[in-house]
Amino acid sequence: MVELAPLQALPLFHSIPPARLEPLRAAAFVQPYEAGSIIFRHGDAPEFLHIVQSGAIDIVLPTAGGEIIAATLEAGSFFGELGVYDHEPRTATARAQTDAAVICVPLARVASLLDDYPPAARAFISAIALRLRSADEMLSRLTVKNVNEIADERMTVGERVADKVARFGGSWTFIISFGVFLLLWMAGNSAFLLTNPPDPFPFIFLNLVLSCIAALQAPVIMMSQNRQAAKDRLQADQEFEINVKAEIAIQQLHRKLDELRASLAQHRHAGTEHPPPR
Repeated sequence: MVELAPLQALPLFHSIPPARLEPLRAAAFVQPYEAGSIIFRHGDAPEFLHIVQSGAIDIVLPTAGGEIIAATLEAGSFFGELGVYDHEPRTATARAQTDAAVICVPLARVASLLDDYPPAARAFISAIALRLRSADEMLSRLTVKNVNEIADERMTVGERVADKVARFGGSWTFIISFGVFLLLWMAGNSAFLLTNPPDPFPFIFLNLVLSCIAALQAPVIMMSQNRQAAKDRLQADQEFEINVKAEIAIQQLHRKLDELRASLAQHRHAGTEHPPPR
């Protein structure tokens, strides 16, 4: 048994008379959880509506690559409410992020309240709709970190030098300047200009310099290419995670909207069959 104040503070029940909430209060109980403890797992049958009394609870979604924390709920938040309507297995895992205390309200008592008191059903659906709007706003404000900027911030001096060498070596500036250098070298060491040139034709010393430059430049450029390939892999991994999160969020929104439509239709049908007494 718990106090009535935590139930009345919820958007689900704040407009419901205390007498109507008495059966819920009598059946509810507080369950403590240590950090890392599981409240329920993905695929479990729903039994309770959970209200966070203290601490923080993570809502974790399973994915092929691990898990995604979809939300972190703190004191005053509730979760597990959809089991009132669909009685389907849990679609996520709830795990205590810190030591927490959770109020557990049997779903059967909540369903009885919604069936017996239509204003409670409207308040319940309104609270879920508000949560859907909040999720939509959260998705619209989603900011994505640029992995390229993060990788650039963590670059070493050698990696920065390799990038600059690769950038300069693959530019028209390098091609033109190096071509001019070769022409000047060959012209300066030509027998037509100097009687005793230091590097006469076939320019053996020039070939040695070019070989050394190529031998040093090739691995430096490969270092830069390897780093760019690593950045591309990070970018691909991030895009995959974002796509998975977006797909999960969209599926949840569609499912909740379908459940809301079904619940509204059910209550309208019940209202036409059993109109309230005048």
